[in-house]
Amino acid sequence: MRVVLKISGESLKGEYDLDSNALENALRDAKALVASGAELIIIPGGGNFWRGRNGLNINISVSDYIGMLATAMNTLAINSYLNENGIESSAYCSFDITGVIKKGTYYQVENDLKNKKVVVFGGGLGIPNLTTDMTTVSKAVEHKADLILMAKSIDAIYDRNPKEEGAQKLSEISHEDLLSMSLKQGVDSLMVMDLEALSALSKNKMPLYVYSSSKINSIQDVLDNKEGTRVITK
Repeated sequence: MRVVLKISGESLKGEYDLDSNALENALRDAKALVASGAELIIIPGGGNFWRGRNGLNINISVSDYIGMLATAMNTLAINSYLNENGIESSAYCSFDITGVIKKGTYYQVENDLKNKKVVVFGGGLGIPNLTTDMTTVSKAVEHKADLILMAKSIDAIYDRNPKEEGAQKLSEISHEDLLSMSLKQGVDSLMVMDLEALSALSKNKMPLYVYSSSKINSIQDVLDNKEGTRVITK
């Protein structure tokens, strides 16, 4: 089984920009997946360091590049934490930062996965106006993953904005229904992923599990559909 684990930047943030408990959660999930025999790619977001324009009057493309650098910082942190705690891991980026992190190719990632290394991939897709959600789906399709695990700041997908009173948690939903619901209510309201990523997810019928890493005891509970929400087309 091949898995892409997306860890949102928001879920990595604690009292400070990078939370030790969040790193421990990433280690817990990586250990469980590796122990199960899964080949694992981790895609971190960057929202704990940089979110949109951060209220600053700067060019939106420049803001996106700053966000890519934020994901590279999270990539280095997660990669180091895994290696220091017994999980062999490699870090790549969509662009080279000389002396810090190298640009990862398809063949390098494939070789590491086949040699049972966890691959942590930062920098998004290396171009502005595309989110790390899109990176996640793109890498899952590129490397023929069996499923995407999405660790977010929300604990599941809801039938409306989870902050609204009366919002109902969904245990399972089809790709078509999620896309339709997102178009009707607005993707920002549902807090799952952006429309481009959701469209690509639906087009490729890629199974997706949305959950909060801080609110589960075991990643197996997510895979068994006891926690979070499963997006699947049967």
